[in-house]
Amino acid sequence: MPKKIAIIGAGVSGLAAAFKLSSGEDRIEIFEKSRGLSGRAATRSKDGARFDYGANYFKVESPELAELIFEDLPTEDLCRIAGNVGTFDKGGAFSEGDPEQNAGAKWSYRDGISTLGKLMAEVADLDILPSSRIVRIEKCQTKWDLIDGEGRRYEDYDAVLLTPPAPQTTDLLRDSELGDEATSDRILNALGESQYHSQFAVSLCFPGAIEMPGDCYALINADREHDLAWVSHENAKAGHVPKGESILIAQMSPSWSADHYDDPAAEIIEAALSAVRSVIAADLPEPHWSDTQRWRYAHPRTPANLAELRRALPPGVFIAGDGLVGKGRVEGAIRTGLDAAAQMESYLTGEDGA
Repeated sequence: MPKKIAIIGAGVSGLAAAFKLSSGEDRIEIFEKSRGLSGRAATRSKDGARFDYGANYFKVESPELAELIFEDLPTEDLCRIAGNVGTFDKGGAFSEGDPEQNAGAKWSYRDGISTLGKLMAEVADLDILPSSRIVRIEKCQTKWDLIDGEGRRYEDYDAVLLTPPAPQTTDLLRDSELGDEATSDRILNALGESQYHSQFAVSLCFPGAIEMPGDCYALINADREHDLAWVSHENAKAGHVPKGESILIAQMSPSWSADHYDDPAAEIIEAALSAVRSVIAADLPEPHWSDTQRWRYAHPRTPANLAELRRALPPGVFIAGDGLVGKGRVEGAIRTGLDAAAQMESYLTGEDGA
């Protein structure tokens, strides 16, 4: 008999899990608090440009991921990013990047990195409920119910997968019915080990061509003592930037972002422009336009205790996302979704002994 599955979050981990589970007859419903897909693998459009302002690229470093990207999904829109990632220090001095890190191909899509999630949803014909913020889950006999922020109840799910950033999943589970108090404490403590950085991303569009040091595609702060953590050139991605313009994506350091979290956008943009000038060229012109994003949970700095979570979570409840990895990597988040899908399949078919 087909099962009913709820997936909370339409980031790449949740969509990857749904994609893998969609090959069967089970009914899958995805609840997403925003109106978009792919989570922090995010893309915006402005004045004819497309730019990736969250995760800037992804790699394909496992056979399972290669099968998804190159065989299961359309590849016409894929673009391989030209150039390496160099480094800079607290004084802005450039150095060549890590050869090992630069050896693998870096990918996005002509319409932006968010295309990855959109393709998974399209190919698998996934049922996504946008603007649906689930705030708690409840056990109802052998099934699970979901309750959203408006008090609406969605009933009778055989399995639930939670994929938001670990702090948001912690908040949701804190208000849920998971069993006795000791079990809830074990789950919340295991999830609480995953701590996230906050970060500002600033997009800057300049007239004319801009050269990056060392002909790199991007630069990363190696000593973590600069106000700027990362700067990359969207022109290295085919189809992103109109002719005659250059777009740089500046990601401020987590420590700087924490100190300036409530600053006005204009001040954030000015600080980012100054930081970029200190690394690339002091004579960079004023930008045509700029755009900013305040990421509260930009990327994790520590992982959740996955082993303890698997022991403590009640039957039918699963977790995925980069909080299990401890690093903000698209490919890592996808792998957790694929792993969770395999665990859910075993649970729903009784192969795990449940």
